[in-house]
Amino acid sequence: MMNWMHDDPFHPRHYRDVRRPPGEASTLPGWCYVSDAFLRRERERIFSRAWQFAGRLEEIPRGGYRSVDTTGGPILLVNDGSLRAFANTCRHRGTPLVSGCGMASRIVCPLHGWRYRLDGSLESAPGTSIDHGRYALRGIRADVWAGFVFVCFSRRTAGLASWFGDMTQRLASHDLAEFRVARRRHYTVRANWKLIAENAMEAYHTGTVHGDSLGAQASRDLVTRGHWDALQVLGEASVAVLPGQPAPFPPVKSLSPEARAGTFFTTLHPNTQFACAQDSMWWLHYRPLSPGLTRIEVGQCFPDSTTRRDDFAEGSKAYFHRWDTGIDEDNAICEAQQAGISSPFHRPGRLSVREQAVHRLNNWIVDQTIDDGLARRRIDALHGSH
Repeated sequence: MMNWMHDDPFHPRHYRDVRRPPGEASTLPGWCYVSDAFLRRERERIFSRAWQFAGRLEEIPRGGYRSVDTTGGPILLVNDGSLRAFANTCRHRGTPLVSGCGMASRIVCPLHGWRYRLDGSLESAPGTSIDHGRYALRGIRADVWAGFVFVCFSRRTAGLASWFGDMTQRLASHDLAEFRVARRRHYTVRANWKLIAENAMEAYHTGTVHGDSLGAQASRDLVTRGHWDALQVLGEASVAVLPGQPAPFPPVKSLSPEARAGTFFTTLHPNTQFACAQDSMWWLHYRPLSPGLTRIEVGQCFPDSTTRRDDFAEGSKAYFHRWDTGIDEDNAICEAQQAGISSPFHRPGRLSVREQAVHRLNNWIVDQTIDDGLARRRIDALHGSH
């Protein structure tokens, strides 16, 4: 691995093999997965600019709030008839204002009792004579698509619809606005966030890592426009339950012919996966804590009509078992990869023709972090429409 004291990890020459065409390209250099400097560059050029997933609107009751941890720090989502997002930090001494979720007519700091209205304005600051208008909560851009909440820390980045390009049309037939969250799980994984993202974007590993559970899967790559990517695991039977097990719940009635043909495994750049099966969907949101440590949130959703079935509690067990099995196996192999990449003897390997989505993901990372000619054009796209 490169000696960090004697070379520039961001020089374009280190990424020439990553830039080669599919079938000829190599993986990212190992330091991209283990270096504090590279993660700082990602925070600066990716996470501070991109639209990022923050949860489901249904989980923020009207007249209520929900706190969310993000790569840009803790945020506060408020629903006062309109969705609002703020930095979850008091304007006095920086104390987090709330945790979890709940109902509130005011947001009150637990340290000194500063009170904020749900629109973020400061109502009272005991013991001070400050100008309340100057101490409102710091607002953050927020938007909603199909019931999913996204936030963005940059005022220069294009709007949510422009950011994700044709994703909204491609997934429209799933009618995701009518889905409901059935369960959330959290994991702390000893692996770089990009390994988790890469694993989610190839079916090459399923016959080995999941050989005794999910089994080998056939897939095809989709052509996408915008800051997202997708492949489709083919098969009209739902992959949200284990192979050979009949799906307890029916497919979504509105599915397009393309959606009925298989499950979409998508990456919403930079750090979220939506997996849309015919009868359900689940998300993985991966938040880097350090180069080798990632916090993963998994949310599992069904159509509202499914959640109201009398047999939902029993039928959903098959889905939860499949998801838990696959995620545990994926987390374990990602931790093993991290250990291998951390070896001083590791060198980038050649990507297979079945890893074209990984190739595109790697190049998207390089686009944002490395200053070569192609990267400059892609970075400009972060600040305007495509």
